[in-house]
Amino acid sequence: MGRTCDYDFLLAGATGQIGRALYPELTRRGPVFLVGRDCPILPVARHVVNCAGHTKFDDDVDRLWEDNLRLSVRLAAWATRCDAYYHQFSSEAVAEYRTGLLSETVEGPWADPRMNDYALSKVAVEALIGSMVPLGRLFIYRCSDVVPHPDRLEEDWRPNHWLSILFSAGKSGFEPPDGFQVWIADATSVAQAIGLLIEGGVPGAYHLLGHKYAWSSFHNWAQDTPTRPFWPKSARDRVTAVVRIDPPLATSIDQITTVRILRNRGFEWPVLPPIYWWEFAAKAVQVPTRKGV
Repeated sequence: MGRTCDYDFLLAGATGQIGRALYPELTRRGPVFLVGRDCPILPVARHVVNCAGHTKFDDDVDRLWEDNLRLSVRLAAWATRCDAYYHQFSSEAVAEYRTGLLSETVEGPWADPRMNDYALSKVAVEALIGSMVPLGRLFIYRCSDVVPHPDRLEEDWRPNHWLSILFSAGKSGFEPPDGFQVWIADATSVAQAIGLLIEGGVPGAYHLLGHKYAWSSFHNWAQDTPTRPFWPKSARDRVTAVVRIDPPLATSIDQITTVRILRNRGFEWPVLPPIYWWEFAAKAVQVPTRKGV
């Protein structure tokens, strides 16, 4: 449309874990406007970046509708009106219950009746924005489970993260080792990767998964006996059922193409060392109060 841009980036979700890490990455590349929850007027920007969303394992469908679907539609519509690039954060959860790998394409996900409301909301978001934003303007980032960078563990660690809930029960929070793996990435590295992909300027779907970690390793890193069980067994069972779906997400989604692109730009996913997980586990057994899952 030939509009003059007020900003290079419009960022929604800057108070979230990824958003806090992404904000400085974007500011190094140009002026950023932060979109708040109540922001009736949006400026024109070259890139509209949406990393906002409701991510808890709960039954708050209203939050999923407002924070994951309605906000995404609003931002995608604005990006299209301004002829901006639209960047949507999604989740590896869109690959749940697949019998084959989800490819790094915009058209990839489909819904499954066994999905929980969170996963379905992410599938719906991708379908909705895909119907609104031209493919030549659309970036989708399917992220794995995200944890704080080692330098941010103290500030960004969450007591209601699924690993925190399981670690709080000590070794009993994890079933016996069976070769099960999960994808995990730290927020700072995810933000760095996205900055490089934005610089690359090639729209499409990217998988930002980090590394696979063995369930047996979490069992080993957990403390033998926690001080006291802060989370009830029902909470532990609930998050275990969500994470340990069959087939495992580690076999339903990969990042081969994205890794190759990032490697060509000098980026490699860091492996979080055992000392990180020991500290993570130690924090989990020191939670003073319970909070909603």
